[in-house]
Amino acid sequence: MSKIALILGCGKGIGTTIADSFHSAGYNVASVSRTPRTFTTQDRVHLIADFANPDSIEPLFDQVENRWGKAPDVVVYNAYANVLTRNDPLSASSKDFIAAFNINTTSPYSAAFIARERNNSVRYIYTGNALDNLIDPNITILGVGKSASAHWIQAAAKAEGLRPAQFYYCDQRKPDGSPCYTDLRGDAQAELYLKLAESKEQKEPNIVFRA
Repeated sequence: MSKIALILGCGKGIGTTIADSFHSAGYNVASVSRTPRTFTTQDRVHLIADFANPDSIEPLFDQVENRWGKAPDVVVYNAYANVLTRNDPLSASSKDFIAAFNINTTSPYSAAFIARERNNSVRYIYTGNALDNLIDPNITILGVGKSASAHWIQAAAKAEGLRPAQFYYCDQRKPDGSPCYTDLRGDAQAELYLKLAESKEQKEPNIVFRA
């Protein structure tokens, strides 16, 4: 039976490249975004969800299991949200803060919880950035979510009781090592994620790589 990859956050950017790469590697692929897309092959499906609502996560796993008969082997969380604070880190409304935090932290946490509960050997991969250890007042809201997720992902990777599941926070940088927020190379991301998906044991969970 083919392995299954669930790609949470699959717009026209790196999410599609990651999904295509897993599909080319022989995985059944379920991609998810807020925008409908149509695939005609038996081994690929696109689902609709809004990650601002964490309750939208579990039905996605139900749909994957109903289609292919088992839970995902790999879960990639690639969605994110930001509220520009433009040098005033307290300018975002609480409503916008909560919505972004749900997308950046609560929904990915829910996905990891459900993924491991349904498949105790799942590989969980989160698309992060440098904001888990870099402070930028212009993008405070994104930084709050990324740093919070980096913490629980590293904790999950450290917890021996969660093995054989594996958890990773991946931070792509520019070739000079500087932060890379909008110019991510999807091919480099996909190559790394495929390697992590096939890893036999938990590696260093916070992966910084240049591309």
